[in-house]
Amino acid sequence: MKNFIVAAAFAALLLFPACTSKKGPTLWIYTSLYPHVVEDMKARVAAKFPGVDIQWYQAGSENVAAKVNSELLSGHTQADIIMTSDLFWYEDLKAKGQLLAYDSPAVAKIPAQFKDPEHTWSASRVPVMVLAYNSDVYPAADAPKSFGELILPKYKDKVAMPSPLESGTAFTTVALVEKKLGWDYFQKLRANGALSAGGNSAVMARIESKERPVGIVLLENVLTTRKKNPKITAVYPAEGAVTIPSPLAITAKTAQPELAKKVFDYLFTTEAQEIITKGDMYSICTEIAPPPGAEPWANVLKTAMPWDMALIAKVRAERDEIKQQFAKIMLE
Repeated sequence: MKNFIVAAAFAALLLFPACTSKKGPTLWIYTSLYPHVVEDMKARVAAKFPGVDIQWYQAGSENVAAKVNSELLSGHTQADIIMTSDLFWYEDLKAKGQLLAYDSPAVAKIPAQFKDPEHTWSASRVPVMVLAYNSDVYPAADAPKSFGELILPKYKDKVAMPSPLESGTAFTTVALVEKKLGWDYFQKLRANGALSAGGNSAVMARIESKERPVGIVLLENVLTTRKKNPKITAVYPAEGAVTIPSPLAITAKTAQPELAKKVFDYLFTTEAQEIITKGDMYSICTEIAPPPGAEPWANVLKTAMPWDMALIAKVRAERDEIKQQFAKIMLE
């Protein structure tokens, strides 16, 4: 009898934690950050929010958008926070009432051109599209200094760029360069044998292999590649680099709005933003040092092609037309 009582008491002790423990809240973050950056970010966020089950979905911007859009068709997205590079998609979500307005003190110092005046999104990082070349083929003196120079005869059949039909950052670049130089520029670029295919990684591979030793590509790809191949060099184009605001937003129907706001704020802290620069991207926070080998962020802003809400609205309205015109000129 005594043994039975002891066994019963022991069993009750084993059951007690299961009966009384309370599972913490779950928060989903959908992101297009590079996998190695996500791994670093996961550890920091988990340490900052113990007891919260933070789940991550990582994919390219287009795939994240497709997943969210598909989920919304069923009435609700699993995502609580989204962070990708397709600014125009965020404006689509905003127009449909799918983003939570949050006037966060964490973004107070961020330049107005990089955040929504209605507080539904703010850029948390800024990929920058630049020119790049392989110095095994072109010494610095012969390298292009501007987008305009890519149509020169010495670069015939030597230039690669990502396709705006496959890459969100490429679409933004085409949209801004067209506003600056016109469609006539792209006609001349095509006549000079420029190749538009794949994403930024594909362009970087062509530059490195010398198949296409000059390219339009993201600075972060150049900086990462230079760590193993210093022959690859970035050039900030004379017309101004293309900055690509990459927003952070909270979904409107999140089940954890207060928790989502805390995580949102944390992602703008120095601790979190330094993970961005470690991944060779510019932080949106001007006080954070740029990634090694990059120009100071303040210098980039001085000459970068400008953003404002009017431009965002115009490009968003013309998105399909821009893609169709580009395809007609560069891909047919």
